[in-house]
Parts: sequence; C-alpha cells; structure tokens
Amino acid sequence: MTTTIDPGTVPAQAPIEAPTARTSAEGPAVSAATATPSATTATPSAGSSVTAPDGADIAAGELGERPAGRHRGLMIPLAVVAIVSGLAAATIGFALSYGALRTAAHGWGFDGAWQSYAFPVGVDGLIIALYTVDLVLAWKRMSRPWLRVAAHGITAVTIVLNMAAAAGSAPGSPSLTDALGEHPARLLAHAGMPIAYVLLTEAARWAIVRTAQLEAGAYDEDRLTLADWTLRLPTTWRIFRHAKTWPSTYSEARTHVRDLAVYRVWLKHREEIESGLAEDRVGVLDRMPELLAPYGVSVEEARALPALMREREQERKERQARAELERTKRQERQARDDEREQERQAREDERERQRQAREDKHAERMAVLAAEAEETRQAGELAVLRARTTGETRAAEAEAEGTSAAAQLNAKTALAAVKRAATEEERRAALEEVAEETQRIAEAKAATAEARAATAEDERKIAEESALLATARAAEERAKAEEEEEKARAEEARAEKARHRRTAAEDTERAAEHEQRAAELAWAAAEKRARAAHTEALANLSPVQIRTRIVARLLLADPHADGAAIAAALGGASPAKASTYKSAAQDLIAQGYPDADPDLSAAASDPGGPAEVTGSGQTEITV
Repeated sequence: MTTTIDPGTVPAQAPIEAPTARTSAEGPAVSAATATPSATTATPSAGSSVTAPDGADIAAGELGERPAGRHRGLMIPLAVVAIVSGLAAATIGFALSYGALRTAAHGWGFDGAWQSYAFPVGVDGLIIALYTVDLVLAWKRMSRPWLRVAAHGITAVTIVLNMAAAAGSAPGSPSLTDALGEHPARLLAHAGMPIAYVLLTEAARWAIVRTAQLEAGAYDEDRLTLADWTLRLPTTWRIFRHAKTWPSTYSEARTHVRDLAVYRVWLKHREEIESGLAEDRVGVLDRMPELLAPYGVSVEEARALPALMREREQERKERQARAELERTKRQERQARDDEREQERQAREDERERQRQAREDKHAERMAVLAAEAEETRQAGELAVLRARTTGETRAAEAEAEGTSAAAQLNAKTALAAVKRAATEEERRAALEEVAEETQRIAEAKAATAEARAATAEDERKIAEESALLATARAAEERAKAEEEEEKARAEEARAEKARHRRTAAEDTERAAEHEQRAAELAWAAAEKRARAAHTEALANLSPVQIRTRIVARLLLADPHADGAAIAAALGGASPAKASTYKSAAQDLIAQGYPDADPDLSAAASDPGGPAEVTGSGQTEITV
C-alpha cells in the first residue's frame, strides 16, 4: 500500500524545507541531518544544483539534459512501445469483456433487441470514463480520491461479472463458487483483463502525478510507503493522521512526530539526567543513545541532547526576559502617553468649560440688556403718551377760552343791536365796539392756534428726547456688550498663550530626552574608545602604534581635525609628525579600525613584543 500526495497539495514555486530544529517549548532540537529524508529541492534554475536523496549534487542543467540527451534515443521507443502495447491490451481486454458480458446478459434479463449490446458498453464505458476523469483532474492538480475509489469499485464489479459469465459458460454451468474450484484458470482469464487495465491506469496516473510534483519543485517523493506501514504501523498512522488533520506534508509530519517522541523521552528522564550531570556520575546520559535510537538519533546527538536542551532553555529564558523588558518599556511608554493624553484632555475640558462659562455669562448679560431696552422702550412710549395727553388738555382749555370769548362777543353784539336803534351815534359807537370785539376774537383765535402749535412742538420735542434717550441707552448697552466681548477675547488669548507655554514646555522636555539619549550614545562611544585604548595599552604595542591609534580615535570623533588639534593630542608634536601620524591613522581607519585592528592580531600572535609600525598604509615613524 502506498499513500501519495496529490499534485495540488504541493505549492508551485515553493521548495519543501528540510526539518529544522525546534525550541524546547515545541520539542527537542534535533539536527535536520538525522530527519527522515524528504523532498528539499526547488525548481532548478540555470547554474543551480539540486541535492539528490543520496547526497550527491546534481547540476540543474543535468536534470534537463538527461532525458533530452543520451537517453532520448532509448526512452522514446520505449514510451511508444508502452503506449501501443497498453492500448492494445486495453482494447483486447475490453473486447473480450464485452463479448463475455453480452453473452451472459441474455441470461441476466437483458434479452431485448439492444439491451444485451448496451449493458457491457455501459459497464466498461463507465470504468473508462471514471479513470479518464481521474487522470485529467490529476494532470490539472485537482484530483479527487473518491473518483479512484469509484473506478476501482466499478472495476471490481466488472471482474465479478466476468467471472460469473465465465462460470455460466463453463460445461455444466456450475455456480461461481464451484467454478472457482473446478475451472480457476477459466475465471482468472476473464478477470485478468480488467485487472491489467487497472494496473495500466495506475501507472499512467503515477506518471502524471510524478510529473506534476517535479514541475512543482518536489525532487523526491513525499509519501508513506508500504514498508512504513509494515515496519512501524502505529508511528506511520500518527504521521498520516497529523498530515491530514493539520494540512502539511508527510516530511513535516514525520519531523513533528519524531521531535515529539524525542522530547517525551527527554521529559521522562530530565530530572535523572540533570542530577547525574550535577554529580558527574554515569546514569541515563549513557543510555540516551539507546533510548533515542528508535527515533533515528545518532550517538553524538543523543549525548549532546542535554547540553543542547539546556542551551535552548537558556535562550528561551533570555527571550522571555527580553520580551518582559520590552513589554515593561511599552507599558511605561503607554502610561506616559496616557498621562499626557489625560492632561491634554483635561486642558481641553477646562478650555471648553471656560468657553461655555463665557457664553453663559454673555447670554445672561444680553438678556439683561434686552430687558433694560424693553423697559426703556416702554418708558419712551409712556412719555409720548403723557405729552400727547398734556397737549390735548391744553388745546381743550384754549378752545374753551375761545368759546367763552365768542359767547361774550355774541352777547355784546346783541346788546349793541338793541341799543343801535336808539341813536345813530350809539350805532356808530356800537360798530366801533363790534370792530374792536371782532379784532379781539381774531386775536383769541390766533392765540388758540399758537397754543395748539406750541402743544405740537412740545409733543415733537418730547418724542425727540425719548428717541435720544433710547438711542443713548442702546449705545451704552452696545458699549457694555463690546467691553464684555473684549474681556472674553482677552481671556481666551491668555488661555491660548498658556497652552502655547505648556506645549513649549513639553517640546523642551522631549528635546531634553533626545539630548539625554544622545549623551548616552556619546558616553557609550567614549567607553568603547576607552576600552580600545586600554586594550592597546595591554597589547604590548609600541609608542608609535599607540599614538597612531590616538590620532585615529581623534579623527573618528572629529573627521575635520587639523594639524594643531592632532599635535595637541600627541602632546605637542611637530607639524610634520602630526601630518605623518594623520596619514597613518587614516590608513588604519581604512583597514577597519577600531572594529578590526591588524596590529593587535599580530601582537597576539607574537608575544615577544611589538614590531615597527609597518602596517598596510603605515610608514615607520621615529618619535
């Protein structure tokens, strides 16, 4: 029994990685060299190489040249022979099966005009259709296992039907079980052709699947062989279950099951191993190769497993410590950010509260001003009404006075008319008196008109004074409102200025933090230079070499340092020596100083003492 991976499960253009070591939390870290061989190649490209299962490197060009080179003349005829013979065998087999089934169909109830001819075509045609669809889907990397199962099932039915037909056509028409004992060769001959077709179809399907795997980059097969199922059934079942439950290749499933088994052995004997190593005595450590041998672990790897596990455990703890430190830093940064956000939100809330208070105060003030304006308007209307009433009263009084004067005049006129008849002289006197009275009446009417005009003028003046009073009060209220708005704007400007001061303080704080980090980096660089100087002092370097490195560190700190700065760093050297030391220091920096120092390595290899300053690019200097 062989279990293969369908082509669709192998991702194109992606190599199957070899098993890698796991951490102690996932399983023991075991070298990939001891894992079960798996497909570990990518699609070969020009100039690349592929590792074969036996470990030999095969050039990518060889993979493409072998079938197209010296073996082409042999492979093509063989392929033609295989195809022709296979088609011939399949044709003959189906023809024989057709004849046997058609003859037997009459006895099975297919005795119509066409039924006996159609029955074998339907059975054998269904087999061909199922196998053909399975081959096409395998070529398209969309294979469905149930199609193969169905095809095998229909083929088994065909084999049974052929054997039954052979038993029915045997002498005496024995039953199928009797024919198996009496005519086994007859039954085998009828069953052989469908079996041969199944074998040919499986061979073609394997070729198609294998070609698809090679095109996807899988050089070796990733499958569970019959030997796997026979020699280690429980382990192979766990591998198969893991590969199907958690979609992965069989190589990855092998690595997982193997690492898990090794890790369980380690957990089982961990305390005994640790105590044995602490007491330096023989124990389970010497039995580790034997305990891990069933899982393909070599002796050296088995004995190195405790040390490797401790190393992995230490690395895990270090990673946890780093992660915890990073988490603490993130929490601190988050706390600072939250605090700043709360402060900012508090400032925003305070500004909003102040703005709302100003708006409420302004609204209250405007309500008071509106009430006062309404009172002023009502007072003006009352003053106008009073002035109108006073004018009407004066006009009535003037009219009454005029009416009284007219009545008196009429009385006098009547009296004069009575007396007129007495004498002409009295008549003339009466006329004069009437004229005078008429003049007085006219004067009274003129006085009445003047009084009415004066009343109207008084009313107009009162109205103007009321309007002026209302205008003055409105102007006063507008001035007060503008003053309140000016105060509100001034308060808002002060709040904005305070906010800018707080923002500037925060910027200053951040700048101080940046300066502190820069100072820490500068301090670290200074410590590095100090360590380099200490190392040079302990390396038995000559004074010339030490001074060269002093100048090199000066140039690293200030690439634009001039001769005076170099002479001062050397304790007052001459300009010529300063220039020479500068050239030597530049050459030393070009060689990788301070990360790599050729003279220090030379001094370490020659403990007898330092040589002259003759490094690459350096000249001998006399101090």
